[in-house]
Amino acid sequence: MKITADVLESASTLKRPTHESRDAFLKRVSHVSLVNKGIGVMENLGLCRNLSVLYLYDNKITHITGLSGCLNLSQLYLQNNQIEEIEGLDGGLHALRILHLHGNSIQYIRGLHNLPSLEHLKLDRQRLSPGQSLEFSQDEFSVPLAASLKRLSLEGNKINDIGPIVTLRGLEELDLSDNRIDDAESVEWMVASLPHLHTLSLSSNPVVVKQPAKLRQRIIVAGLALETLNGKPIPENERVFASNFQAAQARRHRVQNSKANSSSDLQTEESLLDPALAAADEPKPVPHLPPYATQYRDLILQMKGMADLERVKEQAKVKKARPVVGRAGIRKRSEVLADLAASAAENVQPL
Repeated sequence: MKITADVLESASTLKRPTHESRDAFLKRVSHVSLVNKGIGVMENLGLCRNLSVLYLYDNKITHITGLSGCLNLSQLYLQNNQIEEIEGLDGGLHALRILHLHGNSIQYIRGLHNLPSLEHLKLDRQRLSPGQSLEFSQDEFSVPLAASLKRLSLEGNKINDIGPIVTLRGLEELDLSDNRIDDAESVEWMVASLPHLHTLSLSSNPVVVKQPAKLRQRIIVAGLALETLNGKPIPENERVFASNFQAAQARRHRVQNSKANSSSDLQTEESLLDPALAAADEPKPVPHLPPYATQYRDLILQMKGMADLERVKEQAKVKKARPVVGRAGIRKRSEVLADLAASAAENVQPL
């Protein structure tokens, strides 16, 4: 289907009086809905000079065109088309506040720098080739977009790098669910860099699957304005608990580091005073042993001790029972054997 004057008139929410010309009528049309009409080309939209809201989703549009005369356009719905590039939005669309482009085939976020009033951008679930992901073009999120954009939805786009989002200082709602974000520190840094962010969704990301409770605490502490995380509200008592818990962890780490530094300094001083101690601290070479030697070392040592004990007993049986003379006088052979057995038992290593 082609967009003609007749089509625009029928797609309007108004009804043209019989005495009014079509051109005059179209100039005051503010809302046009052409949903699921098989449209492939955006054309003749400039006839509607007062156009404010345009619904063109669920069509076959491949390029964004024909909007240069729509200076009052504030809402544009182009989801579920075949668009591959964000283009055609630099023709004076300074009033555009809402832009829906989800369900297309866009790989790079660009072409938005001339939209100073854009507040809501929706780019969920782009239909990309295997191995591709939605990417941010360099410096795309710069002034004035960084200050105007308040709601950003990027669900299901295989995104891993979220660094460019930190420039969107005015962001209030952010949906990054079902992506490939796996770095907790980058998430914490992003949240801390967005002072007005009150709603965040990170569900179905690897970083959430790893340690959901611990990550939630870190995000709550980093996001001072955050009110809802992954669809769950953040009550005040949870924020207080998370803050106290992190503060306690920080104190414990400081104490541990202080003790480690003190111990290291003491060892250094002792090494300087005693060269022999410094030499003793040097790592000793470990002799090479076959695999089985370490595995059965304790058993071998115990068997060796038992063999020594048996050898002492055998030697005692061979000798004849006669008194043993020493400085302390005459001792019985049983006493001598007991001493020998105790001495051998001391050499037995436990398992």
